[in-house]
Amino acid sequence: MPAKQILPLVLNNLGAQGLNTQASPSALDPTWLAAANNVVLDEQGRIATRKGIQQVTNNLSSGEHVQSIFEYAKADGSKLMICGSDSNIYTINQATTPYTLTAVTRAGTPQTITSGHWEWVNFNTKVYGVQNGHTPVRYDGTTWYDLVDLGSYNPPAGITTFDPNCILGEYGRLWVGGMTEKNNVIYYSDTLQGNKWNTGAAGQIDLKTVWGGDRIMAIHAFMGKLVIFGTENIAIYNNPEDPTTLALDEVIEGVGLSARDSVKHLGDDLLFLSNTGVRSLARTVTSDGKMPLRDFSKNIRDELSLMITTADMDQCKAGYCLCGGFYILSFPDKDVAYYFDFTILNQDTTPRITKFNFSEGDGIYALRSTVDGTMWVGRNDTGHVAQYKNYWDSKYTDVTVTYGTESACTTAGNTWDSTGSKCWRTDYSSYDSSFKTVWLDFGDPSTAKILKKFHIVVEGGSGMDVSFTYYRDYSSIGTNQNFTLRSSVAQALWGSATSLFGSSVYTPQPSPREYKLSLGKSAKEVQFEMVGSVKGNKASLQNVTALAKPGKIR
Repeated sequence: MPAKQILPLVLNNLGAQGLNTQASPSALDPTWLAAANNVVLDEQGRIATRKGIQQVTNNLSSGEHVQSIFEYAKADGSKLMICGSDSNIYTINQATTPYTLTAVTRAGTPQTITSGHWEWVNFNTKVYGVQNGHTPVRYDGTTWYDLVDLGSYNPPAGITTFDPNCILGEYGRLWVGGMTEKNNVIYYSDTLQGNKWNTGAAGQIDLKTVWGGDRIMAIHAFMGKLVIFGTENIAIYNNPEDPTTLALDEVIEGVGLSARDSVKHLGDDLLFLSNTGVRSLARTVTSDGKMPLRDFSKNIRDELSLMITTADMDQCKAGYCLCGGFYILSFPDKDVAYYFDFTILNQDTTPRITKFNFSEGDGIYALRSTVDGTMWVGRNDTGHVAQYKNYWDSKYTDVTVTYGTESACTTAGNTWDSTGSKCWRTDYSSYDSSFKTVWLDFGDPSTAKILKKFHIVVEGGSGMDVSFTYYRDYSSIGTNQNFTLRSSVAQALWGSATSLFGSSVYTPQPSPREYKLSLGKSAKEVQFEMVGSVKGNKASLQNVTALAKPGKIR
């Protein structure tokens, strides 16, 4: 009897649609993943390692958290990065290495700052910041003030403490809401006057008759409308350019906002975190409110709902990066962030979702994408600002005690900060990227396969230690093999100094390399998991092929 032929079982587009924890792994096709930690899907839909979180500023004191980051557009066209921590406001000096966090000094009689959860806004060449329990702050490019210390400050009538929690600078004025005393009233300033709230064209919108006892969470401009988010409703107004003709357009009932800082503009859409997941507001304009709000997180709905009910939602932050078309939603007290990739939508019109996991206490406390494509990240521990880049996680350690002079510091390979006369050592740390497939039947769930080999093609990731585990027929006990990625690279070309092209160096690029793993057991369904330790190099999975014979399971 002739031997049975070994058949190649090719897994096309493996995991290309991202994470799906809503459906059973046995009911999904191979384009979904049952787990996706510290990975992303690249432009070709391949599973790849996430970038690193790399510290770029000096440290604040122990226990400080950088909880907000903002890019202030100054009157002369220059930009200034500012951030808020538990106890102060800082500017980021990018002329030093590392960047220096400099505490601002506010004129007058400054309030005591007890939180860094500011919402910032550029308005009429100035920057304003608000948060509950604090008087708004203002910076005009020269001097920082608490708003109440301005001689021209004129507060709204009937308000003892002006402490709004959300702010919008649009349609020629400032809009604020969520005050402790009246948390369901919107106040708007006089035209182009962010310090005058009870004169001229200033006024207010009382939402008690619109949505009852709900409270204001955020205010945003969208498609020429004013959008007011409550915890359980969304109110949309027309004609915000002229408050005298402001008219209620629609109230979306039963859908509210769970986290103030989750609202982000995505092209002609507005994303926000509701009590059931990440949703889109675009339907209001495109379909006159007749279509339901799109749910972009339906494939992880239960997991995300649990996170919303158990996490500290005041700390929940989001950022949409212009650099790569992705929306990151962070729950810092859980040390978890979700990555929503909008560059290529799935067949069900959802973004491709993966997950970032961090060591305890290392969650993302602030996010800000700037026009140059940089994603800024606020961290805790000793309080610092990082950027999402490269393929190491890194932190700075103050080693001034050991290397007290510039020469000793730089000789040891560290960075000397001449502004603070400090020596900083960069500590790089690897992080694990991992994914787990759904249960794979290779198109034939009724037939057993005698597994012979897995051929795995990976590009990049040189030096990465990989653990490969495969599971058979719904068993939770797997078989493990370990190997190390050794990327093949094209030969570097060095031009002679006397040649036509001079002494130019051509940087080699990694090319795909195949890794063969021997198997030897039978199964109808197979699931496999890969865990790799990222050590400075990006890795992406190109292809997976299983070699198997048809067989029987006795």
